[in-house]
Amino acid sequence: MDKGKIWNRIVIPILENLVAPYSVFKRIYIQIMLLSVAVLINAIVFVNYQHLDWISAIYAGVNVVTTVGLYSPNIYQMTSTEKIILTLTIILAVGLYTSIIQSIVATLISRVTWNDAKARWRGRHMKGHTILIGNGTEILSAVRRLNRLGVDYIVLTSSKDIANNIRGDAVILGDPKDDNNLISAGVNYAKNAIVIMENDMEALLITLKLQKLNPPLKVIVAIRDYSLTDLFKTAGADLVIPREDIIGRIAASAALSTNIAGLIFPERTGDMIIGIFEVKKAKKISDLPSEVVPLAIIRNNKIDPYFNKDTELKPRDQLIILGNPSTFQKVRELLELPD
Repeated sequence: MDKGKIWNRIVIPILENLVAPYSVFKRIYIQIMLLSVAVLINAIVFVNYQHLDWISAIYAGVNVVTTVGLYSPNIYQMTSTEKIILTLTIILAVGLYTSIIQSIVATLISRVTWNDAKARWRGRHMKGHTILIGNGTEILSAVRRLNRLGVDYIVLTSSKDIANNIRGDAVILGDPKDDNNLISAGVNYAKNAIVIMENDMEALLITLKLQKLNPPLKVIVAIRDYSLTDLFKTAGADLVIPREDIIGRIAASAALSTNIAGLIFPERTGDMIIGIFEVKKAKKISDLPSEVVPLAIIRNNKIDPYFNKDTELKPRDQLIILGNPSTFQKVRELLELPD
């Protein structure tokens, strides 16, 4: 395991658990400050009108804010000014206290909040990782693939459904168009970024922001409108994948042949489809139609990429070829159908 993986997979998980409480505290410090101010105002009143020492005054101020009632001055000995100030602070502080406590408790017990806080710290400190950005459902499929391949990644999405479906602390829930969220995902130190948005214009804006924040970053964008490919290239995308167009190409190719195994996506030329055929009749490579390119032979569950035109294909072999699907029927007739 290289230094980068040791840092990303061993050191960062340990450190993020130590700093996560601080990250969560940053989200609620404003409420805590407001609560402290309410207690302080009451304490000042008790110091000035009840002549309590500061420790006792703070204790009394907390009692007022929380309505516990363990301390209450003699109402007949209180001045009118003191009564008015305490009445106003009680009205304001009690509602404030209830709201703050609910917010603090909800934040502290929320699994999403803790994971998001850790993911933001993790993203800022990871190196050489992949950032998955967007709200398209294909994000989940990409995550599964990256997990199987052992690739380090951070997901930035505005979709709660996607965030809830990704386990662990590798997902940031926020607007992908926000620069701060992109920085939290580690855009400055990432190896590449994959953008899959439902809206192409939002994907274009994110592509521009990625180029602004880290110009050398490799950006892969999945779009719906094929006509926008050149626009995304101009914006700085290294690879543009037209989602619906690819699905349409594969589906149309499958109508011509059921031997479709994949698609090599050229931007300016015709479709280049990968096909796989079960060899049922002994034939030579030279017997194949000239329109297709043989890529590999699978024999006894092993891939053999080393062959020439005189190599003989044997029954039970599998042949992987590259070509236009309109020619696949000829190959099928040659290899799979009886003479």
